[in-house]
Amino acid sequence: MTPAPLVSVGLPVYNGEEHLAKALDAVLDQDLEDFEVIVCDNASSDATAEIARGYAARDARIRYHRNERNLGLAGNFNKAFQLAGGKYFKWWAHDDWHPRNLLSRTTEVLEADPSAVLCATGVAIMDDDGEVFEEWRLEADLLTPPPHVRFHRLLWTLGETHPLFSVMRADALARTPQYRPFVGGDRVLLAQLIVMGGFAGVPDLMHYYRQARMRPGAKRDPDKPSQAEILDPANKGKLPSRTWRLCYEHLRLVAAAPVGPREKLAMTGDVLARFGVRDARLLAAEAYHSGRILASRAVARGSA
Repeated sequence: MTPAPLVSVGLPVYNGEEHLAKALDAVLDQDLEDFEVIVCDNASSDATAEIARGYAARDARIRYHRNERNLGLAGNFNKAFQLAGGKYFKWWAHDDWHPRNLLSRTTEVLEADPSAVLCATGVAIMDDDGEVFEEWRLEADLLTPPPHVRFHRLLWTLGETHPLFSVMRADALARTPQYRPFVGGDRVLLAQLIVMGGFAGVPDLMHYYRQARMRPGAKRDPDKPSQAEILDPANKGKLPSRTWRLCYEHLRLVAAAPVGPREKLAMTGDVLARFGVRDARLLAAEAYHSGRILASRAVARGSA
């Protein structure tokens, strides 16, 4: 029986022919050799399958899996993890790039500190041309404080959810519901992990994250699926409720958190202040737009 690798790299992809080969080259160039790669193809219609199968034929560390249908982004991320067998796990976006010491550096940090559930790094945010236009790093100590303080700091300082692409302890990720298919599901997953253990950080820029920049005069493609539909095609037509859902899901995880009553009270206050007070306008806007949608549907049914 083949021993489990130290690290499993889950590479979820959908129609990624433009960047997939470069991503796989960067994985195979890692100076840590004890890893596996699971390319999880979300029923792509381009040359993704051909590219991935070619790499898998040349390197036994690469496994290719193709979903029979599009599971949505969240479902495909989860499938990549479910196929993994390593002690550590990392989601590796098909259009991102990492230097060759990423896996060795981050696993070294995690091996040295069993209290950390993941190791984040600095992030260089680049456009489609590869030009870096912004940098991101953890702003607060999310490793050493107790759970309710880590939770507080995550809620108020995280900003973007880049730690989702950190190297994580697979057993910790397995104890969560993983990436749930609603807008903000990544944020809830990170909150669940921060209650379990700390987030270690390496400040060096070791994640080059591709993000399209809106060009002057550019307009949004009306045929492009919404973020909710990308996460799960079954979300099409659902009411806009991101902020309400985030508030509810964070309160649920606080209720289940293994902390004392005072700590739970503090965490509950943080959730209500973060989503109920700071984002009060978003709550009101979502309620307003949902009401208009429901009224429009009622009128349509009445005139049918």
